[in-house]
Amino acid sequence: MLPPTNHDRPGSPPLAADPEPGAAPVPWIITLRFASYPHDLLTTLTPTSTHDAFINSIKEADFARNGTAKAVMSLSPSDTRELFASLQDHDYDRFWGVTDKLLNHSGITVKNIPIRVYNPETGQVIQGSVPTRQPGTIRGDAQTLGTALNSLVPIIFPSKRSVVLARPVMHGIVLPLSAPLLELMKEAMYPDGFLHITLAMM
Repeated sequence: MLPPTNHDRPGSPPLAADPEPGAAPVPWIITLRFASYPHDLLTTLTPTSTHDAFINSIKEADFARNGTAKAVMSLSPSDTRELFASLQDHDYDRFWGVTDKLLNHSGITVKNIPIRVYNPETGQVIQGSVPTRQPGTIRGDAQTLGTALNSLVPIIFPSKRSVVLARPVMHGIVLPLSAPLLELMKEAMYPDGFLHITLAMM
């Protein structure tokens, strides 16, 4: 049984999320506060700090992909502003207009795919930079999601072709292990340039 919900505003009406008598418990109790922001515990995000954090993530992903941040550092100031503005405005076409310059920069070939794998059961985040081609293969076979996860989290993905303990999920979609990693990056990477994959344990 959940304890009664506390409201910060005296006399406020009950919220729809208040537990019904005899209802099953929910995972969290959320208290919405309107005052006394805990500055000592949480960073105050400003538009400038959010912009800087985003650009730093873009640089990190660029370096992970190419071994250099040359592509992102060569963006013009207007391109950098356009990239962040497109994110704020949820403008897909403007975003990819600039991002294509990062992925197809003259003289630079994408060597690695930056990935972050999230295990919700342990809270662990595994970050890696996986080569676009499988190392040790005679023909330099293209890296698949299965081969990448097998190299990053072999305990959870002992097989490169079949899910055994967990399913990889990205953008709410369960992904096949056969998905080519480079194509996955080009079609479904997140705005910060990483593939963010959550594990749905079986």
